[in-house]
Amino acid sequence: MKGKKTFIISLLLMLATATWAQTAKQLVVWQKSGEKTYIDMSEMPETTFEDGLLVISTSKSTVQFQLDNVLRYTYTGYVATGIDLLPTERMINIAKEGDSVTLSNLREGTTVCIYSANGTLLEQHTTKGGQPLYLSVSQRPAGVYIVKAGKETIKLMRP
Repeated sequence: MKGKKTFIISLLLMLATATWAQTAKQLVVWQKSGEKTYIDMSEMPETTFEDGLLVISTSKSTVQFQLDNVLRYTYTGYVATGIDLLPTERMINIAKEGDSVTLSNLREGTTVCIYSANGTLLEQHTTKGGQPLYLSVSQRPAGVYIVKAGKETIKLMRP
């Protein structure tokens, strides 16, 4: 009987963990190898790009990924409430060179801007009909550029 109780408790714990994982707000880094790294949004992850690396710093740790190995990163666990309609998964795909980005699943009417490193507004776009938005700095002078989409900020670099 004790073994049966232990099995049932283990099964319930696995189901609770699976349910939590499906509803938890997380940053997910998808690597080309198929590996996924999950970072809890409660840890306040901050993403930056440095020397061909995607660097994610949290209140607990810092992890780095070679941009060549990163397929994309997404945010999961956001649920539409009727008041603040958030997509279930936003996607940010960064080009291997780090000089362009494709933003998907942004809310209709989200303003997306590209700024120079000194804060000058260079481009402004508004999302339409759930279509992905592709931005590139490959034709601009060498330097660092900031892309701001809603509350998201991404740094792009033109070597």
